[in-house]
Amino acid sequence: MAIKSILTSQTDFTGEFPVSEKTVALWRFNEAAPDSNNMLTDDSGHNRNFFVSGWSGTSANLLSGRLGRYFRQNIINPTSEKTHLVATNDGSFFSDLGEKIVVGGWINPTTYSVGQTYIPIFNTRQGPGQPIFYVSLFQGRLRLMLYNASGSLIYDQTETPTITLKNNGWYFIASVIEVNNKRVQNLLCDRSDGAVWQSPVRTFTGDLNQSCVADIVMGMHANTYYYAGGFDDWFYEKDSLLTMEDLISYFKSSILANGGDSAADVDAFADPGSVMLKATSGVYAQSGQLFTIAAACSLAGTGRVSVTSEYTAGITAISLVETSTSDDLSSWTEWQAVGASGELQSPNREYIRYRITLSTQDTSRTPKLLEIQLHDIPKPPYERLGFARPVVLDTNGAWEAVLENAFDIIVTSEVNGADILEFKLPFHDSKREALDNEKQVQIVNDVYRIRTITDEKSSDGRVVTQVYAEAAFYDLSFSAEKEPMEFVAETPEVPMRYALLGTGWSLGNVTVSTKRTWQSTEKNALSILRAIQNIHGGDLIFDSANRLVHLLTFGGTDSGALFCYRKNMKSIQRVVDTRSLITRLYAYGKDGMTFASINGNKEYVEDYSYSSEVRVGTLDASSISNPYQLLEFANMRLAQYAKPRISYVLSAMDLSVLTGYEHEAWNLGDIVTVDDKDLKLSVKTRVVRRQYNLQEPWKTVLELSTTLRELGDSSAGWDKAADILSSTDVLDRQELKDLVPFNHLRNSRADDGLTYWLSSGFTVDPTNGVSGTASFKAEGVLGMTKSLSQTVYPASRKSYTFSAQIASENLQKGPNGQVGIEVVIEYEDGSTETRFIDLF
Repeated sequence: MAIKSILTSQTDFTGEFPVSEKTVALWRFNEAAPDSNNMLTDDSGHNRNFFVSGWSGTSANLLSGRLGRYFRQNIINPTSEKTHLVATNDGSFFSDLGEKIVVGGWINPTTYSVGQTYIPIFNTRQGPGQPIFYVSLFQGRLRLMLYNASGSLIYDQTETPTITLKNNGWYFIASVIEVNNKRVQNLLCDRSDGAVWQSPVRTFTGDLNQSCVADIVMGMHANTYYYAGGFDDWFYEKDSLLTMEDLISYFKSSILANGGDSAADVDAFADPGSVMLKATSGVYAQSGQLFTIAAACSLAGTGRVSVTSEYTAGITAISLVETSTSDDLSSWTEWQAVGASGELQSPNREYIRYRITLSTQDTSRTPKLLEIQLHDIPKPPYERLGFARPVVLDTNGAWEAVLENAFDIIVTSEVNGADILEFKLPFHDSKREALDNEKQVQIVNDVYRIRTITDEKSSDGRVVTQVYAEAAFYDLSFSAEKEPMEFVAETPEVPMRYALLGTGWSLGNVTVSTKRTWQSTEKNALSILRAIQNIHGGDLIFDSANRLVHLLTFGGTDSGALFCYRKNMKSIQRVVDTRSLITRLYAYGKDGMTFASINGNKEYVEDYSYSSEVRVGTLDASSISNPYQLLEFANMRLAQYAKPRISYVLSAMDLSVLTGYEHEAWNLGDIVTVDDKDLKLSVKTRVVRRQYNLQEPWKTVLELSTTLRELGDSSAGWDKAADILSSTDVLDRQELKDLVPFNHLRNSRADDGLTYWLSSGFTVDPTNGVSGTASFKAEGVLGMTKSLSQTVYPASRKSYTFSAQIASENLQKGPNGQVGIEVVIEYEDGSTETRFIDLF
C-alpha cells in the first residue's frame, strides 16, 4: 500500500501560500499588531520583516479574514494617511536570481485602488539604487514594469484581463519572470467565483538589474501614490521552481480551505499543524467543519482515507469524514462519506479534498485533527497464496519487481502470533539488486518488511540469496514511546486508538465488547495491542495493505474445507497435552488485588470438569484494577486451562489453487473439518498456524485447534497467563509472590542447598542472599576452574533471558581468566552451540 498524499501542515488546512526552499520572503500578516518597533514578521524564516510606516493614528489594521489575519491600510484617505510597508534590502534580495523570479499574493482593493490611474503594489522604485521590478494597478488593470542596471525601463505592460477588479473583492495575482529566457507571464484569479486569467507569454529585451539594492515597498511610490485595501500572503521567490501551472493549481486547490477563516467554527492556528474547534472566551464550538486544500488522488487501485486525531472517547470526536474528487480542480463530485474502515467512496479522479466534521459534547474540550492520509491500494498481481511470488515495492509502495525466480517461499503465520516470510533467490538473478534491507515485499494482500538478507555460497559453487521478512505490523514495535495510561471500564476500542495514535495505522472493526479497568505500562504500540488482546480476548487481525488493526470475537469463518487422507492430507499428528492443565487458578490484580470479597472469600476459581485433581496456577493480571473484571478474566482463562490441549499438525495440500476446487479455500483462523478413518477421527477444528509453501502448496503444514508449545511464539500467551504450575496443595499467597515467573532453573536461590545443581568448587552461603536468605559462593584459585551447572529442558522460543545477581570482592583475573555464564545449547538435530556471557 502506497501513501498517495498526506495533509498535515498548517497550509494544508488554511490554504495559505506555502513556504519553499526558494522563498526569499513571505508575509502572512497573521499578527494581531506590529511589534514594538512597528515590524511585521517575515514567515519565510529569513527575518526580512516589514516596517509599517504610518501605523499609529491611521486606519491601518490587522483584520481577521479567510487566511487568518490580513493587513489593511489607507481606508479613510490614502493621500493623508500614507500607510505603506517597507522591507529593507540587506543586499541579498536580488543577487543570484537564478533562472526565474516569482512575486505574488492576495489583494483586497477598495474603490479607490481600482479607480485611480497609478496604484503601487509591490515596488522597488522607491530607492535606494536602481529598481528591478514594479507591480502595480493602472486604472484597475494589472501592470508590470522591469528595469536594467542603469535604471532604464526594459518592459512595461498593462494587461486587460477578463476579470474586473471590484471593491472589497479578493484576488490572487502573480508575475513569473524568466531571467535568462527573458519571458514574462502574469496571473489574476478571483476568489468569489474561482475565475482564472493568465496573460499571454510576453518577452523583454535587456538584462534585469541583478545588482539592485532597493528595498521592497508595498502600497506606495514616490510619496505620492498609495494603495488602499488589504494585503495577505505576499511572497517573493528567486531561482524559483514555480510555474504558471503551479500558481493556478495553488489557487484552485486552496480556495475552499477554511482552517484560517475567521467565520469558520474550526481553528488551524491555535496549535499549528493541527485543527481544533474554535474557542470563544474559552468555550469551544459544539461542532465545526474543516475544508482542506485539494491533494493528489489518481489512484492505481482502491483508496483508503486514514485520519489521525486526538479525542476523548464519548465526548469529543472526528464525527464525519467526507471526500470530493475532481479532474480539473474546477468541477467537483458531490461530498461522499468514507466507508467504515476509511474506504474511499468518491470516484477516482486526479484530485481529492476533504470535509471533516469535528464535534464535542463538552464545550470545554475539543478534538484535535492531526493528519489525513490517502492510501493507494493497488490490485495485487496475485489473488491467492498458491503459486504467488514476492513483489518488491518501492518507497512509494508501487511495484518495483516481481521475483518470478524466487523459490522455497514460505509464509508462516499464527493467530495472535507471528507472521513472517522467507524465500530464496538466485544471487545472479537480475532482480537481486531490487532487494535491500527495510524494503517492503508484497505477498497477495499482505506486506512484509525485509529484515535480513543472507548471501550464501554452497560447496558446489551455487550462490543463493536468502531473505527473511516480517509483516508490516511488526513496525508498530518501533513506535514512539507511549506513556502509561489508565483505562476505566473501557471497551477495547479506546486503548487500541491510544496505541495506534501517531503510527500511521488506524482502528478497524472491533467486535469484542468486554469492558476492562486496567493500566497500560507497555512502551510501544504493538506491545499495547498484544496486551489488549490478552485482557479483552478475541483475535487481533492486522490488515497490512490498509494499515488497519481489527479485534474480532472470532477472526475466521467456517470454511467448509475438508482434510482427509489421500485427498489433500499427506500426514497427521494428534497430540493431547495435559502438562499445563490447571483446575484451580489464583489471580492477582494491581497492587496484589484479589476478587475474594466477591467470590466467597476465595482468591481462586476452580474447574474440575476434566480432572478432579487439584492443580494450582496463578494468573498475573497486575494491570487490572477492578475485582469484578479480574474475576471475569480469571474465569475466561481457566476455561482454556482446565481441559487438555488437543492439537493436530498435518501436512496438507491447498486444493483451492486447482481449477474446480476453489470451494476448498481456507484461511488462517478458519474452521475446517479433519477426517481420518484409521485414527477414528472426524472433527471440526481451527487453523491456528500455517507454514504455507507458495511454490509447492502440497507441502503446506497446518496446525489446528491449539498451538503446540514446541512451535514457538504462539505459546507465549499461555506462559504469561499461567506463570506458576503446581500439582501440590494450595500454596500461600506470599509463596506465590516469591516464585519467579518463567524461571526454568530449579533451586535458583540456593534455598535447598546444592539440590539440582552440579557443583565444582561452589558452596552455599546460608546467610547472605538477595531475594532469599541463601546464595551460591565460590572462592577463586589462580589457574583453576570452578563452576556451577544445571541442565534445563525449556520449550522452544525465539529468545531467552539469563539473569543473575552477582557480588564480587577483590576479584582479579589471571591472563586467561573468565568470569561469566556459559550456555551450551543443544538443538533437535543433536548439534550444539556454546555461548559465553562475560560478567567481569
